[in-house]
Amino acid sequence: MSADQRRAELSRFLRTRRLRLSPELAGLRNVDLSRRRTKGLRREEVAALAGISLPWYTQLEQGRDIQVSDQVLDSLARVLRLDADERKHLFFLAGSRRDDAMPADEREDVPASLRYMLDQFSALPAYICDEKMNVLAWNRLAEAVFGPFESTHPYGRNLVWRMFMMPSHRSMYLEWESLAKTMLGHFRPKYARHLENPWYKDFVAALSAGSPEFADWWDDYEVHCSYRHPYVMEHPEAGRLHLDPQIMQIDEQELYLTVFTPDLHDGSIQRLAMLNERDGSKVRS
Repeated sequence: MSADQRRAELSRFLRTRRLRLSPELAGLRNVDLSRRRTKGLRREEVAALAGISLPWYTQLEQGRDIQVSDQVLDSLARVLRLDADERKHLFFLAGSRRDDAMPADEREDVPASLRYMLDQFSALPAYICDEKMNVLAWNRLAEAVFGPFESTHPYGRNLVWRMFMMPSHRSMYLEWESLAKTMLGHFRPKYARHLENPWYKDFVAALSAGSPEFADWWDDYEVHCSYRHPYVMEHPEAGRLHLDPQIMQIDEQELYLTVFTPDLHDGSIQRLAMLNERDGSKVRS
C-alpha cells in the first residue's frame, strides 16, 4: 500500500469513528444537540479530548502527510472508544510498516501436504482460504455443509460473496445479519492492507452494486481482526447445526485453515455425523 493510499484510508476510518460517537458517550456535558447539523463529535471536540490542536487533527483526518506518534494514537483510540481490533487497525493505517506478504499471484497452489491435512478432518468441515477469503481447498464434509465451492463465477469461492450474493447460501443462517457483519469486519483490514491490488476495489464495487446491505455496512467501516462468530444454520438435510469456526494461519503467505467444531450439547454432533456418512472425504480445489 502506498503512503497516499494509507493516509486516505486513515482519513475515512477516523471520520467514521468520530461520527459514530455521541457527545454523551464521549463524556461531554451540557451540549446543545439541537444546533448540530451532523451526528457524532465535531473535529474540535476530538482534538480537545485528545489533547492535540485542531489544525493538527484536521490535517490528520484530511489525509495530509504528517507524522503521528504512538502517544497521539493512544489518545485518539481512547477518545474515539476504539476496541482492540480498531486500535490495531488505527496503528496500522497511521504507521509506515510495509506488508511483506507475498502477493497471491506469486504464490504456489495449496501444497499437497496441506491438502493431505485437510483430508484428515474427515469428521469436521474444513477449508483453506487465502487473504482475499477465497476458498482454495476444502474437504468433502465442508461441501456437504456449505454447498459446492466449484463455480464458474469469478467470485464464486469467496466467503464474503457467498454470504451476501447467494440466496440459497445466506438463507441457511439463522443469525445472518450478525454473521455477515462480522465477516465483513474481518475482510475490511485485509482490504486496507492491499489497496494497491485492483482485485479488492473491483470486488467491493461488484458487491456494493449487487447487495444493498453490503453497500450500507461497508460505509460503516466495522473492523474485526479476529473472526469467531458461531455459525447457526438450518441445513436443508441435516437440520439445525451450531458450528464454531477455529481459524489458524498456517504459513507466512496468508493462508488460513478453518475447522468447524459442532456444539457438544445440542445435537449438532449427531446431525453433522449424518452428513458425514456420505461416501468420500477427498479434498477438492
